[in-house]
Amino acid sequence: MTIPEGARRRYASSVREARARRTRAHVVATAGKLFAARGYAGTSMRQIAAEAGVSLETVTQTGRKPQLLLAAFRDGFAGDPDAMDLDALAGPAGPADLPSVVSNVAAGVRRSLPIWRAFTTAAAADAEVAAVRAELAVARRAEIVHRLSAAGLAPEGGSAGRLADAIGLITSHEAYDHLTTVCGWAHEEYVAWAAAAIPAQLTLGWSAGGRL
Repeated sequence: MTIPEGARRRYASSVREARARRTRAHVVATAGKLFAARGYAGTSMRQIAAEAGVSLETVTQTGRKPQLLLAAFRDGFAGDPDAMDLDALAGPAGPADLPSVVSNVAAGVRRSLPIWRAFTTAAAADAEVAAVRAELAVARRAEIVHRLSAAGLAPEGGSAGRLADAIGLITSHEAYDHLTTVCGWAHEEYVAWAAAAIPAQLTLGWSAGGRL
């Protein structure tokens, strides 16, 4: 049976696209390992190319160094270098099983903690990385506000942002790192604490000015 020319072109195109996605995922994963082990400043694009076994051009086509750092973080956190929100971890916004959501988010935090440390260190010395990190913080706050609203948990009076800040702190890499690395908590202890701390925040009566 002869395959129509148009079908052959579509097949070839889909094969190329799949190959490009696999190559990009490999480059991002390799970059993440190097950033976590050597830090942002200690990792060059050439090193990423050599470790990944691809050309430097392939790495640069995947993205500039700050973009690779962001993609590697998203890959570690959500399992997707292009993830833009928590849906991959927590499901769509709306009423949800809080302990399950916290457990999934904590797992993402644990996976991506080494890259987040590299991210934080790089942001202190690189203005472009600092800008990316700041954008992440703004997006995270807005997403938590959206999830609170979708679940019917947003406080009245325009104080949802303050509540989101508190929840963001509880579920942050910094909080996780402090409690598990500095204080020696087990991962499961952190999950239990966070799952209890978030509902406690919902009972505090946040005001628009941040006062309780």
